[in-house]
Amino acid sequence: MIPLTLTAVPASVVMRGDPAALATGVTIDSRAVRPGDLFIAIRGGIDFIESAVEQGAIAVIVEEEEIERALATDIPNVLMTFSSTRCLQFLGDVTATASDALRIGVTGSTGKTSTKDAIAHLVGDQRRTVAALEGHNNELGYPLTLTRIEPDTELVVCELAMRGTGQIAELCALAAPDIGVITNVGVAHIELLGSPEAIASAKAEIAHGLREGGTVVIPFAEPLLDPFLPADTPIVTFGDEAGADVQLVDRRIDAAGQDLTYLVHGELLHLRTNLVGRHHARNLAAALAVCSLLGLDLGAVAQRAGDIPLQRWRGETTLLPGGSEIVNDAYNANPASMEAALRLLGELPAAGRRIAVLGTMAELGPDAERYHREIGALAARSGTDIVIGVGDLARAYLDGAGSGVDGHWVATPDAAVERLVGLVRSGDRILVKGSRSAGLEGVPELLAERLGATG
Repeated sequence: MIPLTLTAVPASVVMRGDPAALATGVTIDSRAVRPGDLFIAIRGGIDFIESAVEQGAIAVIVEEEEIERALATDIPNVLMTFSSTRCLQFLGDVTATASDALRIGVTGSTGKTSTKDAIAHLVGDQRRTVAALEGHNNELGYPLTLTRIEPDTELVVCELAMRGTGQIAELCALAAPDIGVITNVGVAHIELLGSPEAIASAKAEIAHGLREGGTVVIPFAEPLLDPFLPADTPIVTFGDEAGADVQLVDRRIDAAGQDLTYLVHGELLHLRTNLVGRHHARNLAAALAVCSLLGLDLGAVAQRAGDIPLQRWRGETTLLPGGSEIVNDAYNANPASMEAALRLLGELPAAGRRIAVLGTMAELGPDAERYHREIGALAARSGTDIVIGVGDLARAYLDGAGSGVDGHWVATPDAAVERLVGLVRSGDRILVKGSRSAGLEGVPELLAERLGATG
């Protein structure tokens, strides 16, 4: 954070303490407090203000209706605000405005987190970079990312999520990106937005929210976006189609990663990455488009592609007792990400069978059953041998897969583990994927424990 005095904290007033005291960070989680932080009490945070100060918080910020409770403590520096959320958002805006750092904003129906992480990693030591932490992509997480800008920060990579119209526009209004990235347009949240066109319109808000002179990076030949993009905004495209500004022209995959060749504005670029799957190759194309816009040394960028970190539950691969392998991709799911995961399951070599443990996909509206049947059919076409559907809607996976796949339905994640214990053999490759509401993220660890106990 760019340090500021307590009296300079926007949308607040110092009720007790030293107005000249210097804050050097911001948090809304008392467990994450570092010495010098402001602790903003949001959504029950008033219960943790004393703990935050014990951890080293320089001051606490509470809303007006909580001020008497805060002043009744021994906390030396207490600030009052009309809205903790708005105070945090204004802090993010103030910090970004005081910095010369370029802002990258990444959104999309799928792949926004991995693309954000890839950009931050590929930039490497060519730019001093701050990147959004896991889950920091909404009305709270976006400004928290901005408050982490330091005086020497040159680039901040933000993630922008939405569940409705106008939400990306609101985030951009806090601190407009210089480069906006739309990874794709799928049917995630279609239950809330109603149509693919409405989703495309909501994603395109990032193009309208750019800083003056900004550029938007979008998939090549995406007709859903065309009606919603501003006519005067520069566009850079990516994809595997001829004509894209950053085009994936060759891809060779193995169990440890993939060798990729791109045509970047007419120049060939070869790289080796630890990430597997065509979806990651496309996300890397978007990241390379950003690196090119930043004027980076693309040779150095390519050298860093071999160890791009993945966040938890996003393709984590583990060898299980007994010699099978499990992929934990259970962070979230929608039809596009399910398709990518199942195609990758079919692509990668497996000495044994390919098993897909599929939880339900949320927020798909009245056509949810159809989307589940289509994913089941895709699983069969992709070479999946066994499908275990978890949850009521997951019965449709089995309907779609048909008789060519060994189908099993269970009600709960624990039941899925028990079914796997009786099915798994050495050499099998297991995919675990579903929406967070399906609760599958713990399946790999539980399965490892059960197999170890029975081994």
